Amino acid sequence: MGNPEEAESHTSEYTSSAPPPYSEAVQGSHREASRSTNGDRHTSTNATRISPYRPFPPILSAHYQWKMITPVFHLGDPTDKRLFAVKVHTGYGGYGPGRPGVVLHNGPTDKYPMLAAAGDEHYANSYSLNGIITLPSLSGGTTADGNCTEILRAATSPDAVVFRFSIEVGPGQDLWREDFEWRKSKGCEEDKGLVGAPWKCGFKLFRLSPRSGKDLDPDPANGTLQKSAPKNQELVAVFAWSSNLNLMDPFKIEFRGSGRTGVLGERFALMTVITGLRLWGLKAQRRTSESKIAAGEARCVPGTSSR
Repeated sequence: MGNPEEAESHTSEYTSSAPPPYSEAVQGSHREASRSTNGDRHTSTNATRISPYRPFPPILSAHYQWKMITPVFHLGDPTDKRLFAVKVHTGYGGYGPGRPGVVLHNGPTDKYPMLAAAGDEHYANSYSLNGIITLPSLSGGTTADGNCTEILRAATSPDAVVFRFSIEVGPGQDLWREDFEWRKSKGCEEDKGLVGAPWKCGFKLFRLSPRSGKDLDPDPANGTLQKSAPKNQELVAVFAWSSNLNLMDPFKIEFRGSGRTGVLGERFALMTVITGLRLWGLKAQRRTSESKIAAGEARCVPGTSSR
């Protein structure tokens, strides 16, 4: 999944122009404004400081290398297949989020600073419904390293398996939180038309509502998500994988609608990419099936199943 010799050569090539770590770039560059009555608005004094070193292209594809001797692969586009490095993290070592998952680096090798990370909760098992997403903090002061965490929650709905999250959106300095849902494709004709051969639509990302949706918050009584979500939401991204078992270029993320035009902003784009990487890892572990997630839901609801 990566070549260390090639990685070293690229590291030296980009060292002189490498950006500072996110914890440094964000510190002192953002402030959290006083919240409105519904608590969903933020103001950033310089929103561009939390952008990726290279903006995410409309279509971001994964690329592995023939010498798969390191747990590193890349995300890029047709003009450059090595825009961002992704490293599979075992949960050990002095870097990363301190849990098994993936780390997205802000440059073409894993020598670059961490841009975002995704993984299991601490001590989570295969039935865990929550994924922990690590992002740069808007305020720069949430933790000692300047990062903050969001939750990607799995659930079953009447229509499909879903993975939901909330994130700040907006193209400029005035940001607000909105809710989104990765919905697992069932292979219908409509989904087949979203991506051309040899790709297969795996998940579709929907913008649930142009506001902070408290109806998707966990129920404080049992910590679970509600089963239903509003209909007729906007499709803002598609996660697809190769249907011909292409091991070198296995999957891609395509931004659509408001996600493609930039209306939702760069923080949304980063969250889309890192949650897409999380879904890829869960798929490899066979943890996106309806039966698996339903079993996890049963374990989380008091009185429905014993641990």
